[in-house]
Amino acid sequence: MSTRHSIFGSRTGGIGLIIVLAAGLVACAEEPGQSAEPSSAAPSVVESTAPSATAEPVGQFLFLDVDVVLGPTNLTDEEKPAKSCVQWSRFAHNEQVVWRVKVLDPLTGEAMDDTMVTTLQVVMADQTLDLHYGPHPRDNPLGFFWTTSWVVPEGYPEGVINYTVEATANDGRTGSWEQFEVAAANLTVTADVRPVIAQ
Repeated sequence: MSTRHSIFGSRTGGIGLIIVLAAGLVACAEEPGQSAEPSSAAPSVVESTAPSATAEPVGQFLFLDVDVVLGPTNLTDEEKPAKSCVQWSRFAHNEQVVWRVKVLDPLTGEAMDDTMVTTLQVVMADQTLDLHYGPHPRDNPLGFFWTTSWVVPEGYPEGVINYTVEATANDGRTGSWEQFEVAAANLTVTADVRPVIAQ
């Protein structure tokens, strides 16, 4: 009885020694502050914030704000207050088409003047018109922007005039504007002929 108790006690001591040694090995393998239990969490993926080599530079293209209005040429004095500089899309022969444009820097949101823009043009199939920067209206300026104009000559073909507005800045950035693909809203020459009024 006493021998069996001695053998049992010896086995118990051996098992205890193995447990202590195993715990020590685990403790030596751990880094301070880490848990001995294996982590079940998936490894985190760190996304690179470096810009792609193929990404377009921010603000590479200029923003163009364009509209077309009826100019005062060949309008009567009675018509001018109601029609001059009013947005228009259908022009009779001998009427003046006026383009008004603002060129905006997408990096700053600021309008760009003639010290920042190298060229700004209305490009039509049969001609190219240069726009010029200045105050408007001339006598009592309310703002500064780019303009050019063209009087539709008698005999000019009727129908939609397709055109674009093209800008190039001093730093090489460019911008382009084109009409909506809705023929009824586009610049159109009608069959009408306005009488020429001597200036």
